[in-house]
Amino acid sequence: MESLSDMSTTDLQSSPDKPSPLVSEEFGTTPNGLRKVIPPAWMHKGLIAVFIVTLCCAGGVLLSPMDEFVIAPGEVRPADFLFVFSRSDGILESVLVDDGEAVVPGQVLARLDPWENTKLLEEIQGQIEQAQAELTLHEAAERKITAAPVPPEFLFSALEVERQQEVQGIQQDYLRRLKQLETSGAAAGTELLSVRLQLIASEALLKRSQQANELFKGSYGAAAREEAQSRKAMAKASLRSLETRLAAAKTDLKRLEVTAPQAGTILSTASRFPGEKVAAGEALFKISSTNSTVLRLCATEDRVNLIHPGQLVRFRANNNPDRLAPLATGRVIEVALDRELEQQQESHNPRSPYRIKVAVENAPYPLAVGATVQAEILIARKPFWRVLAMKTSADKAEF
Repeated sequence: MESLSDMSTTDLQSSPDKPSPLVSEEFGTTPNGLRKVIPPAWMHKGLIAVFIVTLCCAGGVLLSPMDEFVIAPGEVRPADFLFVFSRSDGILESVLVDDGEAVVPGQVLARLDPWENTKLLEEIQGQIEQAQAELTLHEAAERKITAAPVPPEFLFSALEVERQQEVQGIQQDYLRRLKQLETSGAAAGTELLSVRLQLIASEALLKRSQQANELFKGSYGAAAREEAQSRKAMAKASLRSLETRLAAAKTDLKRLEVTAPQAGTILSTASRFPGEKVAAGEALFKISSTNSTVLRLCATEDRVNLIHPGQLVRFRANNNPDRLAPLATGRVIEVALDRELEQQQESHNPRSPYRIKVAVENAPYPLAVGATVQAEILIARKPFWRVLAMKTSADKAEF
């Protein structure tokens, strides 16, 4: 028997007339003699079904909408907040609240050193006590002068005038009788002279009493009463001025207390320590009045013209450890606010100064204030075939 290595290539090739040397004659079958293979019907139907499904999937993909969105970084902010400012210059004495603490309207958040105001307040209170004592003295003097506006010796001038008039009438009548007796020689001349002298003295006393009565009822008494009333009014005006200064000093002392203007939660506190200088109008606290939050996003200049209010926003807060959590959604409500004011209040991303405010509509988990996000702002929805066509035309335009 020949070995396979000795066989030539021609001998190994089979032909219809000559059987192969590798098989025996009873096992050899020509190709024409083989039975034709017929595939089963399910295979044809399966291929047709796969083709139809492929066409449907391709059509569904080409016709399905595709989102065109802009990625904008940002952070979660409180929806409504305000800053609490110091109303006076001073030295910070104490900070009475911590971040995250709930406050009520009028609650004292911080105090400035009140030493200067307390000293001024005590001085004014001492001056008020002195002014009240002076007013009491002036009121007593007014009552005294109203009762007797002339010296004590003139108090009974009206009665003295009546008495002196009676005395003078008696003396004149006595003098008249002496004159009659003198003509008849019954009265001495010395006695007549003495009566005349007494009459002259009584006339002088009467004149003096009349002048005192005129002073009591005239301009002297009125001037004295007016002077007393003026001193009393001056003392009252001085007291009112001091009371006004006292009220102002108390107000200044009250202004050294930084109070909460409304109920809310302390979001952040300025890094201030007791003994530090504080200027009037300087923000010390940030208070949120509600628990609702918004997004403050930043967009670059080449993207901000594509963003408009009402567009859908999808995002996930970076502080959420569950990276498979569903996306939260929101709507754009403001775009490109005043950049100067925004940069003064919040320096989130100086390289992207255009601010976008987003109202949160659906959040499957609580959003922490201050958490950063990488949001997707939906610009438009187009069919996939249209996106492909636009991409192809753009590539052709480049070449």
